[in-house]
Amino acid sequence: MQAKHAADLGFEFGHMWAMGGGGDDRWVREGGRYAGLGGDGVILTDPEFGANIMESDAEGHGDFWDEEDGVASLSLRNQTNVIVGRYGDVAVKREASW
Repeated sequence: MQAKHAADLGFEFGHMWAMGGGGDDRWVREGGRYAGLGGDGVILTDPEFGANIMESDAEGHGDFWDEEDGVASLSLRNQTNVIVGRYGDVAVKREASW
């Protein structure tokens, strides 16, 4: 992400959603620098970025879409609720703030 705040991307307050993938965010921050995506280290789940942060049960970024015995993970359910506009049904870890 080459933006320090959700507003820098043209999003209205409260309309940016993000989710952490578990593990150490250091790899996300350093990977962004390595890939030329900016050097400030700000990621979408940082409070200063200003996104709504969804609860996640993912242990890593590849686990967001897991299911078990036909039941979607919390991460998958949260993403689905955002996509279909059911924001009140999203389990929120932290609400957006600017």
